[in-house]
Amino acid sequence: MLHEKAKFFKALGDQTRLAIIGCLLKHDHCACDFAAITGKDQTTVSRHLKILCEAGILKYEKEGRYVIYSIMDDNMKDKLENCGIEKFDSCCPDNAADAVSKKEVVKDKYGKIALDVVQGCGCCGDLTKEEISTSIGYSSEDIQSLSAANLGLGCGNPTAIGEIKEGDIVLDLGSGGGFDSFIAARKVGKTGKVIGVDMTEDMIAKARKNAEKYEFDNVEFKQGDIESLPVETGSIDVIISNCVINLAPDKSKVFREAYRVLKNDGRMYVSDIVLLNDLTPEQRNDEDLICACIGGALLKDDYLGMIKDAGFNVEIMDQDKEIGENQYSGYPVMSLKLKAFKADAGLD
Repeated sequence: MLHEKAKFFKALGDQTRLAIIGCLLKHDHCACDFAAITGKDQTTVSRHLKILCEAGILKYEKEGRYVIYSIMDDNMKDKLENCGIEKFDSCCPDNAADAVSKKEVVKDKYGKIALDVVQGCGCCGDLTKEEISTSIGYSSEDIQSLSAANLGLGCGNPTAIGEIKEGDIVLDLGSGGGFDSFIAARKVGKTGKVIGVDMTEDMIAKARKNAEKYEFDNVEFKQGDIESLPVETGSIDVIISNCVINLAPDKSKVFREAYRVLKNDGRMYVSDIVLLNDLTPEQRNDEDLICACIGGALLKDDYLGMIKDAGFNVEIMDQDKEIGENQYSGYPVMSLKLKAFKADAGLD
């Protein structure tokens, strides 16, 4: 009995765990929500959830591909409230405000890139956009023929690793000036279609202008948030994304949205920046590092874990560990290229 009480009170002796409990006193949550709620990485969150479950405070059950956590029972809820633990009407008001602030920073920076006020996101020193694109796998023909759409912002070439066929419906997450969308449009042909989604109004305007310039009539650009896609459920054959998901504050939502909009046999091809070692709090909040795809990046295992939690199987296609030295001023990052499938579709 004393041992159980000790576990209970020890479990309450941490601010992160108190935040989790406060949210769950209001309503149940998917395990993948807690990284955004607490501001911690997924590995740390999993450790805290385990402690709370072992103390008899929380329980969980699987609902399809999600794991839903809740308070053990009504008696435990009363006990926690009698301990003075506060319910949160909004799970993470501070983190939510922080997420909005970071999005605004990104929108401002990439809006300036779209308007040619600044060149590049700040990650690659004196390299030209042509040099960057060549180094990450784009052909000279694509770079030269679509030069106005190439902003030199990627960390890989998802259209090169992607199995894009004629007639496919392709979704480009964070379409920027339209470079990847146009390369995909050449592959899907007249019977296919490409939808580019970007949250920055000036980027959408630039991409639409480029579509007219290069006479692509099978591409559509929509302003929207990749955490809440303006796309119908089960309508997409292929998703591509190039160094964009790391900019999203709630990456778990991005992957759940990707799962939602894909057809049952759909697939996703992603190039993104992940961390080899964690950053300091100061680095994570540095606006320049956030816009340079570093400050908001996750550790590799946490990134992969979020994709799997959303319901995907994952195949790693390439890992560029030299990109940190070559393009990211020595920061502990790498470019991860992967292919993801809906779990019930299996691997080819």
